[in-house]
Amino acid sequence: MKYSIIAACTVALLASACSSGPSNVKKLVIMSSGKLTAKGQDSKEITFEPGTQHNELDLQYVGSDPVKITVKSKDGDKTYDLTESGSYLLNLKSADTLIGSIVKYGEGGIPTSITTEQLQHIVDSTQQLIMGLNASDEAKTYFIVPGAVKKVSANYTAKLIGPFNGIPNTVEAGKDGKAPEIYKFTTSKQKREELYDLVKRMNK
Repeated sequence: MKYSIIAACTVALLASACSSGPSNVKKLVIMSSGKLTAKGQDSKEITFEPGTQHNELDLQYVGSDPVKITVKSKDGDKTYDLTESGSYLLNLKSADTLIGSIVKYGEGGIPTSITTEQLQHIVDSTQQLIMGLNASDEAKTYFIVPGAVKKVSANYTAKLIGPFNGIPNTVEAGKDGKAPEIYKFTTSKQKREELYDLVKRMNK
């Protein structure tokens, strides 16, 4: 079964039930401004060279024990702990907060219209999210400052899409009949631009 997207990340403010991935697997997605180097997909040591180009690195660790990640850079070593199974996001962008939320899929397709009241709610919610006021695990909305790591999902198969990649319009359901768990993240600058476009649309 195919699912069509019914809400972009700016309006995906309510949580939907999601299936749990297999236990004892920890996935780490690193989004950075600069070069990332690791010796393997299960490497616990990452070399980071700060820069201006956006880069992403996916790592995966199998086992029930907590995992300690070390990031080495010219500014010194920093460690991050992955204590439970699931999907984590580490923000190594120099001055950009990563703002994201779950992408909600359904069988109804993309809405062809939206009321003024709904648009105002989206604008208000986006403004709050930019300031980190309504970010929560319960709502599956995230505000991850530079240098921070955050567990996004208990499901290690969840897909975390970065600022410069688009989300698929349709997806195939899994064996459980549910749409895959996908999260979209943007930079704070991109989110402010989205808000500006929403306000322009509301004032037309």
